[in-house]
Amino acid sequence: MAENLETKVASTILQQATKIKIGDKEYKAAPPSIATLILVSEAVSHLPHFEFDTEKVASTSLAIAKDCRILGDIAAILLLGARNITEVRTERETRTKRRLWGLWHQKQTVTVTREVNRMKELSKELLENLSASELHTAIASMLTQMELGDFFALTTFLTEVNLMKQTKAKVEMETTASGQS
Repeated sequence: MAENLETKVASTILQQATKIKIGDKEYKAAPPSIATLILVSEAVSHLPHFEFDTEKVASTSLAIAKDCRILGDIAAILLLGARNITEVRTERETRTKRRLWGLWHQKQTVTVTREVNRMKELSKELLENLSASELHTAIASMLTQMELGDFFALTTFLTEVNLMKQTKAKVEMETTASGQS
């Protein structure tokens, strides 16, 4: 069933995760947030800069492929969202303690808390299991849900406000200076 406009707006306002099928798995993509967009922007800045030769597509692609592991990170950030990149996991471990010069062993079960980088795990999984076209389609579909137009409008508005503030201060200084002479 196709989603209508009201359903899309409601899921965006309620910050609901959307389901995205990548390959043969279905993931719940995190709702769009500015923090996620900032992390994606930072990751995109690590992509290699190159001049693409349309006559040598294969050799150019292979030359830059070694530097494109970041594509998996970008897809993982978009799927997980900024809030879910790391996870604190509590696990129970059995440790053996040696006493009396190793003659006597004592087993202890302890609780260990670790911070796990879910982004790296998911990135590795995506890069190993998806084709280039599947990864391209997944990233493109997630970017369309990121509300990039609203982010652009916000940053443009704030940049213009900042420019007007500087111009206003400059005009006031010039007016005061010329009025005193």
